[in-house]
Amino acid sequence: MAATRLPNLIPPFRYAMVEEDLFRGGFPKPRNYRFLQRLRLKTILSLIPDKATPELQAFCEQENIHMLRLTVDRMKEDNIPLSYNKTILALQIIIDPENHPLYIHCLDGADVTGLVIACLRKLQMWTLSSALLEFSRNLHTSVITSEESEFVENFKNFTVTIPMSIRPWLWGGVVNFRKHATLRLNFLNPSMMTDEERELKEKVERRERDREDFYKKRKNDLLDNLFDSQASSSRTHRPSNNNTSTATTPKLGTSPPPLEKDEFPNVIVTETTESDGAGTPMEGSDKELAATEDNRHDDDDDDDDDEERRQRRPHDPNNQYLVDVDVDVEGVMMDGLDQVQYYNRAAASSGPHHHHHQHHHDSDQDDLERVDERGAERATIYDDASRYALEPISRTLEALALEGLD
Repeated sequence: MAATRLPNLIPPFRYAMVEEDLFRGGFPKPRNYRFLQRLRLKTILSLIPDKATPELQAFCEQENIHMLRLTVDRMKEDNIPLSYNKTILALQIIIDPENHPLYIHCLDGADVTGLVIACLRKLQMWTLSSALLEFSRNLHTSVITSEESEFVENFKNFTVTIPMSIRPWLWGGVVNFRKHATLRLNFLNPSMMTDEERELKEKVERRERDREDFYKKRKNDLLDNLFDSQASSSRTHRPSNNNTSTATTPKLGTSPPPLEKDEFPNVIVTETTESDGAGTPMEGSDKELAATEDNRHDDDDDDDDDEERRQRRPHDPNNQYLVDVDVDVEGVMMDGLDQVQYYNRAAASSGPHHHHHQHHHDSDQDDLERVDERGAERATIYDDASRYALEPISRTLEALALEGLD
């Protein structure tokens, strides 16, 4: 009985084993498929200008092989169609254990594939001469052109992403060097980074922590200073016990407490007394608090008239509670001096004082109406002062939020 003869195992043109589970060669043809089956390939990386042939696609589907293609034109004598970006992409596919066993090929398995493998040797920290020597063994004439030599030599200072795990043929499977000789490495696995990369990462993290602590401290200082200033301002200019929008109206016939000169810098206080014309001090409802708005934009004639009226008013040293108040209304509102109570000077000087005695009962109602109006004015001033006091807090908090401190 004659023995059955099996087809020959024919490897692809320029086939070679680069590393364990990593192979190189020319474009696979149908006669090479049986040989490739023995390799139990998981990935085929093609560096060719066109799509793979239907036969190769059918073979990969049959063997459950993942096909990857990087478009690379045909090699010419004075031009290298391979770019550094595609070289880096090919290297990242080659060194990933998930793609092994892997077969890489171009059209003839010499120039394009040889340049990628030479760059792989530089990633493995081979010397330039050793990488070029291996490259020359797979050329047609074993002569390396200047373009090819410069391509391999200039493959440096590029960033290559290293997968989560690596094979033993790449740095022994561990990273035990401080810095790569020619390339920058981006490690997906933090435990695999170089000493230099680890020190750089720790430095960046430490700088971020210091920056975060600095801004937190700055934010707290700003808020503390803001609230301290607000607390001191509230103690200095504390409103009346009635915090509602309606102010308490003073009773007729009573005098308000004297104003301190240092407490209200925008208020000019002068002590005066009035009598009924016979030298007798006025009492009860005859006492009044006269306050006028000192308008800086008034004419000089109005200022002279006010001064003359103050000079004509009789003085009584026994009366300590009758005061003449010149109030800067704008200053009062801006400084939050909402406690200042003042009467309309025109009402205070509208006629002789004995005229009020004659029509005491008729003027009581008018006085009450004027007091109610002034109470509403005080409520308005208090609301405005509260708004002005709260606005710095809102502006400060908004600035902190825009700065990224909140």
